[in-house]
Amino acid sequence: MDQQITVRVRPGEAVRFPGLCVACGRPAAERITLYKRRGQLTRRLEAPLCADCARQLARRSGQEERLLRLRWPAVVVTVIMVTALVFAALPINPWWFRLAVGLAVALAAGALVHRALSRRAEAAELPERRAVREAARIVDFTWRDMTLAFANQRVLAEVAALNADVLATEAPADETDPAKIITAEDNSV
Repeated sequence: MDQQITVRVRPGEAVRFPGLCVACGRPAAERITLYKRRGQLTRRLEAPLCADCARQLARRSGQEERLLRLRWPAVVVTVIMVTALVFAALPINPWWFRLAVGLAVALAAGALVHRALSRRAEAAELPERRAVREAARIVDFTWRDMTLAFANQRVLAEVAALNADVLATEAPADETDPAKIITAEDNSV
């Protein structure tokens, strides 16, 4: 189960990592880029990775490789075919308007094909690759902090120790919490 920590770092500030692989805990020489996207905002972070885990991350299954190679030709064929179909089917008089509508619909269809093939390729990835990719990840972020999840407890402890000065602490208990309020009636016996 993943363990999480929240560090108070703003965009551009760095999170310190030990020289250990985030996946297996051995000495690291490579880097993996962790990123999380929300709308127009993306947070990126470089984490250490050992050579063996980097090789596992680079390996792809045959099915994944086929789907990734097929993705762009399928998008191009979809865009051309949908543009032609919409151009021929629309009874609008100016030809350039039919072409523009056909191209807009075709680009949307191409984006759907790209997304579908990308998701199928992700589902076909090797379990070892998925384990390395998910060993460390950005769970959530705001403009002032970032929540990180680690599968390796030792790496989590090292990262927490190196970033002790920027670790987010728990907020104090709310004074209006009904479980915390003791009334005079509760104290009378």
